Amino acid sequence: MLEWLDPLMGAGNWTPELVAYAGGENIFGEIGQHTPWITWEELHSADPDVIVLSPCGYTLERAMQDVPLLQNHSFWADLQAVRNGRVYAIDGNQYLNRSGPRLVESAELLARVIWSERLPIVVDNKGWQQIL
Repeated sequence: MLEWLDPLMGAGNWTPELVAYAGGENIFGEIGQHTPWITWEELHSADPDVIVLSPCGYTLERAMQDVPLLQNHSFWADLQAVRNGRVYAIDGNQYLNRSGPRLVESAELLARVIWSERLPIVVDNKGWQQIL
């Protein structure tokens, strides 16, 4: 999970718990702790299977505007998630960046992007986008 793209920030507070509920592992951030800053070297070294972008306070459309910040970095193309087409953006403003009544939907969206079509659930298709 990346909650900010320049500079890079992982995801803390309730987001790691949502990732766990969705069947994933949040590698940058801990439950109940503030969101950590991370370096490109740390991201490259971790080489995640899946990357979910949910910049704090951004709609999906606004988050997509910042994707080139990542794509222009020399490490980006080397990441396993990028090579395998497993990078997604989720509307952080609507789902992930604040606790509230949409937490169940947030976990479902995360499960959808983590498990792809292998998980037969219906989610708001306007709430996420695959980044190719």
